[in-house]
Amino acid sequence: MNKKLVIYAIVCLTSFLVIFNSAFAQSKKIPNKECQERYYDEVINDVKSSFPELKVLDNPNDDVQEYTHSDLNKAMMATGGHASPYTDSVSHLFEGSFSGFPRFFVAQPDNVVVNEKYESGYVGYFLYKKTDGTDVMVKMRPGKTGWDIVDKKEKKGKITPYKCGE
Repeated sequence: MNKKLVIYAIVCLTSFLVIFNSAFAQSKKIPNKECQERYYDEVINDVKSSFPELKVLDNPNDDVQEYTHSDLNKAMMATGGHASPYTDSVSHLFEGSFSGFPRFFVAQPDNVVVNEKYESGYVGYFLYKKTDGTDVMVKMRPGKTGWDIVDKKEKKGKITPYKCGE
């Protein structure tokens, strides 16, 4: 009789622990939208870490603007299409398959040379991660009719697993 009572107690205790542990794990789960935003930030931060010259994007003393594809579409609508030459030259880069969402950053680093071709000190950085984990940086300058690609670099990055909604 004592054996049955001990076995019964163990089964009850184990069931309680399984239910409690499951409930505890569920309470730590973050909303899917927040999880996605963290994932996208993690992917872009990995891309930034692959290219030392991108440290300028994290300098609190520099004015850096960050744009998504949606932001460029909004700019087009807000200007009645007048921003078209500049937004179009970047917007087409957002087409394709990526890990996370690509981002376009505009900064004004101190060491930028202004010349006849590029009268502005601004530099654009289009950053994305390929689906194979390769980090890509496309460096751009605002030309006379749109953003010109002046350099493109690729480097092996880490593959960031998507764990949202599981």
